[in-house]
Amino acid sequence: MDSILSIRNLRVAFDHPGGRTQVLRGVRLSVGKAEVVGLAGESGCGKTMTALAIAKLLPKTAVIEQGSIVLDGEDVVPLDEGQMRRIRGRKVGMVFQEPSAYLNPVFSIGVQLCEAVEGDRQSRRRRARDMLAEVGLPDTVMAQYPHQLSGGMQQRVLIAMALINNPRLLVADEPTTALDVTTAMQVLDLLKEEASRHGTSVLFITHDLSLAGFFCKRIGVMYAGVVVETGEATTVLSAPKHPYTRLLVNCLPERYRPGSRITVIPGSVPDFRHLPAGCPFHPRCPERMAVCERQVPGETETDGVRVRCFKYGNAVEG
Repeated sequence: MDSILSIRNLRVAFDHPGGRTQVLRGVRLSVGKAEVVGLAGESGCGKTMTALAIAKLLPKTAVIEQGSIVLDGEDVVPLDEGQMRRIRGRKVGMVFQEPSAYLNPVFSIGVQLCEAVEGDRQSRRRRARDMLAEVGLPDTVMAQYPHQLSGGMQQRVLIAMALINNPRLLVADEPTTALDVTTAMQVLDLLKEEASRHGTSVLFITHDLSLAGFFCKRIGVMYAGVVVETGEATTVLSAPKHPYTRLLVNCLPERYRPGSRITVIPGSVPDFRHLPAGCPFHPRCPERMAVCERQVPGETETDGVRVRCFKYGNAVEG
């Protein structure tokens, strides 16, 4: 399958008074044409940093140290801000988890939608109305301000804004976090429908494996700044390879049986400034071996799944 997005060995670090800390440590991920791929993991594992790196919206203290981010055939890593403005909105659109934080409170929805489109005033307003209709919102929303809309309506506006220029890739960073369950499912259905309508590829970022399984064709599971397992969603959820993925799946509410103990993963995500030697998951892993404490596992392919674990091969991170 041809890739709209191909990330290879991406390493991102932050400069701070104490030195430099790497938060993405060799990320590898791809999204095919018209494909929906999920990126899942606990808070603090690097999912949002990956999303921001794709659009080069990283904080000023962040540095891309190594790797490539090929978006629709073009590596965006060496591009400057002027070149990235040409790409944002046209090649990649973003939907964030807190819509109220990304909509300007002093401008109407119509003004903000039209600002994202090229052309004369009439054609821009027509395009904005068409996109609002696509996401199930009436023309009257054009004259309204963000505070006059519910959270679900604001998220629909962000989806319209992200798709208004027909980007090749839509990055949705936990777009349902601030929404109730019913509204969240409506937003997911809308994202799926709009992506299909426009032929847009989607990278769906979430901490909820159940949502990823519902929404995505493939899933990547992230831990401590690296993707530890990638495969078809049905395979990853039904027969997870990596011990971390297996524990995440066992924590899903649907796996709970009355009278049994709720499954939890011991410990917490490590501090990037003080990562353990070897595999970063080994302090929490019930299946760790001696080699896990000494060396960082490389990527191995088994049964169509790419996994970083010494249980499935001897590949070592170079």
